[in-house]
Amino acid sequence: MKERKRIAIAALAALLSVLVCTPAAAEDEQPTAELTVSVLSAYISKGDELSRNSVVIQPQTTLGYRGVTVNLWGNLDTSPYLSRSGGLDKRQNWTETDVTLTYTARFGLVNAGVSYAYFGNSSQYSGEPDFRDDQEAGVTVGLDTPLAPTLSVFRSFDATQRWYFQLGISHTFALTKAASLKLAASASYLLSADDNRVKISDNGIPYDGNALPRERYSNFHDGVVTASLPVKLGMHWTVTPMISYNFPLSGDAKNDMKYRSLQYYGGWGPTTNFADVQSAFLVGGISVSFGF
Repeated sequence: MKERKRIAIAALAALLSVLVCTPAAAEDEQPTAELTVSVLSAYISKGDELSRNSVVIQPQTTLGYRGVTVNLWGNLDTSPYLSRSGGLDKRQNWTETDVTLTYTARFGLVNAGVSYAYFGNSSQYSGEPDFRDDQEAGVTVGLDTPLAPTLSVFRSFDATQRWYFQLGISHTFALTKAASLKLAASASYLLSADDNRVKISDNGIPYDGNALPRERYSNFHDGVVTASLPVKLGMHWTVTPMISYNFPLSGDAKNDMKYRSLQYYGGWGPTTNFADVQSAFLVGGISVSFGF
């Protein structure tokens, strides 16, 4: 725990030094702040189902100045599924608190950023890496062109050791002065760098060196298609209804997402028939933001 805190402090100091030493563009002189509360039908993160059959509430605060942003995010699960159904995870309703630091700069049509994130999990079961606190570093490069293509590379390096590559595109259609329609899509590739994330067979058996030869996961993973409708209410308020569809991009991804679904969770969930486990997820909800 002390080592993780030292790493977090070092990452914060590095980003703050960038903030102090980098000249600011005129349009970045003023600090910004935004408070957002989202109410969603599910919490899906990088293809992993982290809530089931319950509403989640996700508040977050974002502060920005001179290209640096600090984001504090949390997840409140109104009815934790595994706790409710007798599984391993005996977490409380407040399941996660994340802190993310990001520095972004623009070079003509190119925007590039580096990030550091600390994921604080609130599970009372700490035997599995996915239920422990984790850290992640990331690099993102995007183009200010039609479809706004963005490539992100994330590397977790604490409880888990994984590379996660994500390519995204988006486009916004103005409907009125206050409302617009935003369509976005992303595809990812997951590369495991430890033996905690291995390939899963079509029968739900992990390639962990026991029943099957050890083989770490390395394949395309999850895709996401999202439609949202931001509506500005005055200068500071925005209300955004949204819907997204999360789905596997390969056979390996389908088995991986089923295996880690709370419906199954490696055979510890309430459903033991692997063939019947859900691998795609539809998420809907609404967010309300206040920013200045």
